Amino acid sequence: MIYRDILTMCWSIKEVNRNLSDRKSTSDFSIKYLKNACSDLAGLMRETGKSMPDERLEVADRGGAKKSLSLQEVSEMLYDPRKIVELNLIDNVGRWARSKLPQVA
Repeated sequence: MIYRDILTMCWSIKEVNRNLSDRKSTSDFSIKYLKNACSDLAGLMRETGKSMPDERLEVADRGGAKKSLSLQEVSEMLYDPRKIVELNLIDNVGRWARSKLPQVA
C-alpha cells in the first residue's frame, strides 16, 4: 500500500537526519541519501496526487499560519530543503499518510 511506503520513507528520512550529526565520517553519504529519499518521496506523493487530485495536505509554517496544499504542490516542495524545514513537510506528510491507513481495532 502506498501509504505504508510513504510512512516508511518519512521515518527513514527523519532517522537519517536525526543521526546526521553523530556520524561525521558518513555525513556526505547521509546528505546524498536524504536528497535521494526526498526525491523518492516526492515521486510517491506525485503518484498519489494523480489518483487523488482533490486531496489536500494541511501544513503550518513556522509562524503558525496554516496552508492547504495539493499533493502535487507537496511533491514539488520536497525538492527544496528550505520548504521541507519551513513547513515541517516530512512530519506533515507522515501524519497525512498515517491518517489514510485503515484503522485496526
